Amino acid sequence: MYSANVFEPFGYINDLLITDFSLPSVLWGIDGDWMVNLIPPGVKFYPTDHCGVLRVMTEEVHPRVLAWTLRQEGIRRGFSRSLRASVDRIKRLTIYLPPIDAQRQVAEKVFLYEEEVEKATRRLTELEAQKRSIIDQYLN
Repeated sequence: MYSANVFEPFGYINDLLITDFSLPSVLWGIDGDWMVNLIPPGVKFYPTDHCGVLRVMTEEVHPRVLAWTLRQEGIRRGFSRSLRASVDRIKRLTIYLPPIDAQRQVAEKVFLYEEEVEKATRRLTELEAQKRSIIDQYLN
């Protein structure tokens, strides 16, 4: 189950609101901090009424680029806990995207950087654990 925090499931349920998970899904938090996430195809999830779901139904829109663009537009509009990103507000957005070939190029490049960031984040977590271990050895 995903709620306003669209990056961390907050629970699990056996029911489904969506039955077809063959497409990627763009989730956004409606009434929390402004967050947008892309759920890959094949991943089953249950959205609460605190998150919205978009599905790309055309080959002319790259789902990852849509998610990034929606995030940027939400920041520009000031979506937040106090200015909710309701379904009505999202429906009123107009988003312009470059041709699909340009979207694919951007997605490939950014994906490589995201992988590097993920590796660096894991390494920082490991180093933090090692640091704590050394401090604990000398303070306990």
